[in-house]
Amino acid sequence: MSDNVSTGTPDSRDNVMYTPRAPRMRQRQRFDLSTWPEEEDEIDGLESLVAQTWNIYAVSALFDIEQDDVHFKLYSKRLREEIASTLPSEDVTYDAKFSVMEDITSKPNNDNPVIKIEVVTKINGRENGVEKSIYKGILLLWSLTQTTLNIQNSTRLPLLLCRGTRSCMNAVHTIIGRMFDCLIVTLPANEDDLRWLVPIIITINNKDEPIISGEVQMEYTVPELPLTDAIKVKFHSSDLKEILSAIVGDQNNRVNVFLDYEHMEMFHEVLHKQMLVVGGLQLGLCTLRRINLPGITIMENRMKVTNVEIMNNILLYFSDKALDIFHTVHIDV
Repeated sequence: MSDNVSTGTPDSRDNVMYTPRAPRMRQRQRFDLSTWPEEEDEIDGLESLVAQTWNIYAVSALFDIEQDDVHFKLYSKRLREEIASTLPSEDVTYDAKFSVMEDITSKPNNDNPVIKIEVVTKINGRENGVEKSIYKGILLLWSLTQTTLNIQNSTRLPLLLCRGTRSCMNAVHTIIGRMFDCLIVTLPANEDDLRWLVPIIITINNKDEPIISGEVQMEYTVPELPLTDAIKVKFHSSDLKEILSAIVGDQNNRVNVFLDYEHMEMFHEVLHKQMLVVGGLQLGLCTLRRINLPGITIMENRMKVTNVEIMNNILLYFSDKALDIFHTVHIDV
């Protein structure tokens, strides 16, 4: 069946042709921290997110989700029952829990809660049996922009960080989708994302001390070659910061206030020229697949971060990306 829908006769001047299109990601033009509240010198609560490997997902609007203890107990009961039905085992008992993460107090957008979802197992027949976590998920909106959702009975928590077994992650996301009439999709860091994240991360300072210090590794894949033949390029963070500072210029002595698209493009262009001169490598023909910096690794939709300030910026970046996927209207004229 054709996707084209036409009205009127073929010879009519008023004939209108409409072609449905999938939502498109808008090209990011800037990463801006200039609107961050100055009184929030510290970011409380993100300590519970660092030093763990997280899978990153985007979530559409959740419908009819109430944020009180009574409803959370009902949601927990339904999730526990459906997980037991989806992943049946004679030797295992499942338990599930919904809760609000009260410890994350300094989030930029205070109108939205941070909801935690946990699923644990316990082996039957064992006294004092040890519980094992097989799923932990955190739903949040982490954005400097105040956003409102005018759809009745809906809640906007576009970013999901989760960890656990693959089978349980798939089962929980399917059940959550049915419970709150939402979609949950993987949110991978593609090449464009990684190209943005490198300069965003290396410029973060804490009280005039660099947070990132040491070797920065970028892994590129070569067209038509297997992933095992990837090219790993290493730079020292101080050299990268010097290059970026020369490109961005003075921003009132506040590092990482904003980065424009032109800054990011020129930064990587300089790196590519250096690798062509020094190593004879044409990285412009390759695809950036993975980045490793001191205390952070990101590839596809998995990340591990060991620093709160870096985690804050990465949450800002991916929350905006998730908002653009599910919560932005795209109109083609």
